[in-house]
Amino acid sequence: MSTSDFFRKRATRSTKANNRVKKSALVTKMNSTIQKRNDPVFARKFVTWGVIISTIMVGVSLFVTVYYNPEAVAKRSMAFLAKTYYETYYYDKFVEAIDEDVFEERMKTYERTGLQPVMLRQLLLYNNGKYSSYKEYFERDGFKCDKNKTSAKFYPKSPYGPTDYRVEYEYSCTSS
Repeated sequence: MSTSDFFRKRATRSTKANNRVKKSALVTKMNSTIQKRNDPVFARKFVTWGVIISTIMVGVSLFVTVYYNPEAVAKRSMAFLAKTYYETYYYDKFVEAIDEDVFEERMKTYERTGLQPVMLRQLLLYNNGKYSSYKEYFERDGFKCDKNKTSAKFYPKSPYGPTDYRVEYEYSCTSS
């Protein structure tokens, strides 16, 4: 046997030994992974994270259902339109028509009875139709509001400034 044959056989044996070591390491790693899956702590963590993720998903779906349903969107839009209308237009026009001598007395009366209701149609068309794009929020996804019956009634409050009031809404909406 020559020296080169000796080293060739020796190299072959050491490669085989290395492969055996690698295979046994892989088997050991796989066994430890399998053992982790059967571990009760692993199972508890898996269940805990499953419950947490499910709870978050249910919460998000409820939020979307409540916050983005057509009726809720219409009510938020109506509140915005009424606030803008009263504070930037209605209050100024109303106060101009009242004499300063009887202002306090007249406002106390309106505090109890309220001002004349403002229809949704008016809210959409005032200020040269600036807010007419809000019409889409009152007619969508099987939900529709009557623009001539849906209204906002304003009740001034003391000290009777442009932001001192409360609003009562009358909705005439249908959903199908």
